Amino acid sequence: MKTKPILISIAAMLLLVAVFFFVRGRNSAKPGKDEINQFLNGFNNRVKEGNTDSLMAYFETGKSPKVLKRLVNLLEGKKGVNGKEKPVFSLSLDVDASDIKIANADFITATIPVKFTHDSVDNKQSTLILKIHKIGPHQFKIMRFDARQLLVDYVAYENYVQNKFLDEQIVFSPITLAGFKTAEQLKTKYDSVIWFAHVNEKTFFYVIKGKWDARKDINREKDSVIEPYKMGLINPELREIIPVDYDLIHNIGATFPGLVEVEKENKRGFYDLQGKIIVPVNYDQIFPIDDDHNLAVLKNGPDYFYLKKDMTISEKVDIKIADFFPKITDLANQYNIYKKALSVVTEYNSRDDNGAVYISPSYLSDLNIVYKIIDFKNPLRKGRYDLVHENYEVRYSGAGRETPNWLLASFYSIRDYFLGGRSEFYDKKNLLVIDKKNDKVFIQDIGTDYSPSGEGSLAGNVCDINNIKAINDSLYEVKAGAVLWIDLYDTTKSIVGGTYYHYLVVKGDKLVELPNNRNFGFTKYVKMDDSYLSGCYNMVTSNGNNQKKTNIDRITVEMLRYMKNEIYADYRYQFKDKRWQAVFLEMASYDDRGENNKPNNVSVDDSLTVIDKYNINWINQKLKGVKTTPNTLASK
Repeated sequence: MKTKPILISIAAMLLLVAVFFFVRGRNSAKPGKDEINQFLNGFNNRVKEGNTDSLMAYFETGKSPKVLKRLVNLLEGKKGVNGKEKPVFSLSLDVDASDIKIANADFITATIPVKFTHDSVDNKQSTLILKIHKIGPHQFKIMRFDARQLLVDYVAYENYVQNKFLDEQIVFSPITLAGFKTAEQLKTKYDSVIWFAHVNEKTFFYVIKGKWDARKDINREKDSVIEPYKMGLINPELREIIPVDYDLIHNIGATFPGLVEVEKENKRGFYDLQGKIIVPVNYDQIFPIDDDHNLAVLKNGPDYFYLKKDMTISEKVDIKIADFFPKITDLANQYNIYKKALSVVTEYNSRDDNGAVYISPSYLSDLNIVYKIIDFKNPLRKGRYDLVHENYEVRYSGAGRETPNWLLASFYSIRDYFLGGRSEFYDKKNLLVIDKKNDKVFIQDIGTDYSPSGEGSLAGNVCDINNIKAINDSLYEVKAGAVLWIDLYDTTKSIVGGTYYHYLVVKGDKLVELPNNRNFGFTKYVKMDDSYLSGCYNMVTSNGNNQKKTNIDRITVEMLRYMKNEIYADYRYQFKDKRWQAVFLEMASYDDRGENNKPNNVSVDDSLTVIDKYNINWINQKLKGVKTTPNTLASK
């Protein structure tokens, strides 16, 4: 099966794809490859035996044992990708052919070839990457794994096997089979037929002259060099209604009923289904609007025009994006992309790619609301659907509060449902910022998951925060609700959700998020005041097997102590207290062994910035008079 770019990006978010970090050991003696080979052979023997408990013992468990069990079940052949059904083929590891790289005792990488086999079809290859460390003499553990390529290849082979043995009359609808037949006829005239779309039980065909590569051509960078190709659209009577002269042709009716958006050399326009150009292909952006007199705003360089409801185009008009932004279609309501995508089903001209392809309207992908290409579950086929979207809900979360008058900011929460994977959906949040003074739009993905496993979801998280503030003319502070995992000094308490701070600067025509490894990011970029003690957080208190989740609206003393020590940890401070060492173990900038096995810093005074020192002093003042547990604060 041809792996499409969106399939890969979805896979990166699925359960088995994440790279999971576990507790690390300390052994300085560098092992030999023969030792690692022996360890891998033992691992492979447990895979063949199918003893889950024995195989799990090869891994260091972290906060996500269920993730690990899903991988183990896959390797043992007990369950497929979705964790429910039996696999339809066999999987085996060729550990003898592993590519082993040994940096030191704690950083060993093994890339293991994986073979997929079925009696009646060709075998396929994939890989599994294991990160291993030494825990004692001739003893090792797997501290993390990367199953990205394995997952993508697994689903592709699964589809390949199933489609070989199912009666195509059962798998494909009659209109799909007719589409395959006609597409084959069209190949005598065109180099390829990539998709076909069904409108009122009639089929249109997307044709290519030249070499088409979906992974390169759909998401190509501006001005990138690609092999030449051109795309066109053929109607049911097999007549070209859109000449084979375009870089991309979108789904029929995706923006306006009965119209088709096209792109050429980064310009956009529209055709109707009779082959007439409705909007010439010379506009940079086209924004459909809800308006009494106009269908859309057309942008060409700095100039704006209206597409009127009678399909004529106005003279140049004196407007800016902030003037019509509130009118842009679908940007102020909750809606479901899935329903839009299936109003006209567009299929791959492939018996292996079962999804319904959706090329999003350019304005939605330009504004970072929807991926440029999405595969949805196809109602016309009955194949496997482990890596396609089942739903895609967009919700307007409101305008950012505290926005200065030269900015207009809007937040959008997106819940992406798909078949297979972790909790069957994942969340993300997007930010749109309009600079009224310069008539510019900035877009930014706002992370919503900062748990070590990447497994969390905003479902049930009451901290739905959307706030933007200008710290100065070039620095913006954005607060948004997120899934967190902050272990406090008290081993019974953790913060699992709440306010996460992002700091953004404008560079050229883009918003760029400043690097920050701290959960309480304001300590890095802002001199604190009492406003930073307020916020929404979800705290979990564990008592044996019982957990209690509470919502708090202020920073607690325990959180304040964490906040202070997090500043030190960001510079690899050598804590004397082992509990603090453990708390910050998974912080990206902190390593209790130091880089290249060098010890951490006994003092970080020379590394602290003016803002760091101010905030440490500010926190110390707040902690004065608070009874502290011995050794819980960083010592200098």
